[in-house]
Amino acid sequence: MMTIVRNGVTKAAPPHSLYEAILNPQQKSAERNGNGRLNRETLPDKWSINQEWEFATPQEFYDWFNYLKSLTRIDFTANFPAPTGRIETAIFYVAPISAKMINYSRGAGGWWKTLKCNFVEV
Repeated sequence: MMTIVRNGVTKAAPPHSLYEAILNPQQKSAERNGNGRLNRETLPDKWSINQEWEFATPQEFYDWFNYLKSLTRIDFTANFPAPTGRIETAIFYVAPISAKMINYSRGAGGWWKTLKCNFVEV
């Protein structure tokens, strides 16, 4: 289970319908020397997490959307399951948040059901 820590308050993320943890190797430069050997200067690896949720009620959707929206201007800490077999901790920002509406005929607000976003390590 993923948790988000913001201003000292921990909040559990709802169950995911899609969860993808990606380890991104970082490199600063790469050059070949006169002998043809590649010399790389590497930086610490960074995580990104692609996530998707589906909600049973519009209110559950609105609550989680508004919480994610509140994270868009700040960096926050997340504790997340990783393919390392451990719960990792890193500082993230929220990348684009997208939402899918189904059944627009349910009024002006429609019925938003699926929410997707990415967390990118700072």
